[in-house]
Amino acid sequence: MELNQDTRTFRTPQVIADSVAEQLADADITLPDYCPNIEKILKCTLTPKIQTRTLSGGQLQVEGFCVITVLYVDGEKKTIRCCEQNVNFSQSFSVRDTPENYVILTKTKSEYINCRALSPRRLVIHGAFSLYAKVIAAKTNTLYTSDDPTLETRKMQIRCADLKSLCQEQFTVSEEISSADKPAVESLLYSSVTAAVTECKSVTGKLMVNGEINLKMFYLTDIESGQTAKTEYIIPFSQVIDCEGAEDENRCVLDCEVLSYEIRLKNDVLSEKPMIALDAKICVTQEGFLPRDEYLITDAYSTKYCSVPSFENVKVIADTVPVSESFIEKITAKIDNCQISKLLDIYPGHITLDTSPTDDGIKACGKINMCIVALNEDEFPVFIERSFEYSHPISAADCNAMIFPSVRMSSVSYRLADDNSVELRCEMKLSGGAVNNESYRAVSGVEVNEDQPLETDDCALTLYYAAGGESLWDIAKSHKTGLDLLLAENELEESTVERPQMLLIPKI
Repeated sequence: MELNQDTRTFRTPQVIADSVAEQLADADITLPDYCPNIEKILKCTLTPKIQTRTLSGGQLQVEGFCVITVLYVDGEKKTIRCCEQNVNFSQSFSVRDTPENYVILTKTKSEYINCRALSPRRLVIHGAFSLYAKVIAAKTNTLYTSDDPTLETRKMQIRCADLKSLCQEQFTVSEEISSADKPAVESLLYSSVTAAVTECKSVTGKLMVNGEINLKMFYLTDIESGQTAKTEYIIPFSQVIDCEGAEDENRCVLDCEVLSYEIRLKNDVLSEKPMIALDAKICVTQEGFLPRDEYLITDAYSTKYCSVPSFENVKVIADTVPVSESFIEKITAKIDNCQISKLLDIYPGHITLDTSPTDDGIKACGKINMCIVALNEDEFPVFIERSFEYSHPISAADCNAMIFPSVRMSSVSYRLADDNSVELRCEMKLSGGAVNNESYRAVSGVEVNEDQPLETDDCALTLYYAAGGESLWDIAKSHKTGLDLLLAENELEESTVERPQMLLIPKI
C-alpha cells in the first residue's frame, strides 16, 4: 500500500520552451527618384519587429518584419540621408505541449549586416539576426502529506512564493503628437521606442497598469540644407488587463516589451509643421506571487510495517522582490580616426544584459554599443561606434536570480571634451524581479508493505548509548519508534544529543 495523500500544492513558473533561430535579412535596394546618389555609406542597421505570436498544436509561430535602414552621405550636398526597406520573416518553434495558462516572450539581436553599393543608386544587403523565443507556463507542484497514525514524518519549515497569477496582454498605443514647438520634421533618419511600466495595481482578477513610452527621433529639418535635429517625447499610457488570480496582496513582477512600432508624418491644417503619429504595439506580461510559510516532509517511516520512502527534488521560489533601479554610467569615447567639429546625435545601439548571483545578492552586467553621428573637421558627416562594459549590483538581499530582467538607457548627455574625445553620462534603468530559488530533497511517497509487519520483542524499553551530536530522528527511525515518544521518555527538547548519554527507547 502506498500512502500518498497529496492535498497541499503550490505553483511556480516553468519554462516549457526556450529556443533561438537565426533569421536572414537580405535586400536589394534601388533608391527612389527623389533620393540623391550615395557617396558614402555611414551605417546600415537591422531592426526586427514582431507582428504576431501564436501557439497551437505544439508549434509556436512568430511573424514579423525587419526594417533595414541605411544612413548615407548624398553625393551632391554632402549631407546625411536615409533609405529603408522592410523584409518579412516567419519562424516556427516546436513546443512539447500547449498548456492552458502560458505567456510568450521574444527577443531579437542583430548578428551582422553587410552593405555593398553596386552603383550610386543600388545597394545589396546581407544580414542576419537571432530570434529568441520562450514559453512560460504555470506548473502545479504537490507536496506529500499523510495522515497515517503509524507513519512517522520529519518536517522542515520553508518559505514559498506561490504563483497566483500569470497573464499577458498585447495592446496598441496610438498617439498624435504636435511638433509645433520643435524644428520641422521633413525626413526621419533614426528613431527608437522603448516602454516601461511605472505603476501597477492589482485588484481581484484585474491589473491596472500605468506606463510611459519614450520616443526618440533624429531627423532632417531641411532637406535642402541637410540641417539635422533631435527630439524626444514621453507618452503616458494606461491599460486594464484581465488577470485570473490577481489580488491586492500579490507581489507583481512585470515585463513591458515593444513588439513593433510605426511613425508617420501627418499634415496638420492648423500648423505648417506635420503631426507625428505613433502606433506602438506593447506587450505586458505579469507574474504575481504570494509568499507564505510551508513545510516539507524530508523523511518518513512506518512504526508498524516495513516501509520504503521515495524522494524528489522540490524547487521553490522562496521570495520575490520587484526591482526598479537607476544607475549612472560615465563613459569616455576616444575618436582616433578623425577630429570632431560638431556632435549631431549620440544614441545607444544594442545593450546586452546578464545577471549572476554574488555573495551580496545579484550582479547585472553587459555591454553598451554607443552610436555617434558627428561632423569631422571638414564638416563631412561621420558615424562612429564604440562598445563599453557596465556593471551594477542589484540591491536585493538573499536573492540569487532574476525574472524578466530588462535594462534600457533612459537618457544620455554628452560633451565634446576635445576634438577626439567625447564624455558621456548615461542614465540606465534596470527592471524585473529578484527571486531566491531554492531546491530541497523531500519525500514524494512512502511504500508501506502491510504483508511484512515489523518484528517485535517482549521488551517494554530498550537502552541505547547515544554519542554526542547524534540525531534523535535517526535513533528513533533505527528503532522504529516515535520521535515524540523518544523525546518525552528522555525529557529532551532538542533534535540532537548534546552529549553522550544513555537513552530509553520506548516501544510502540
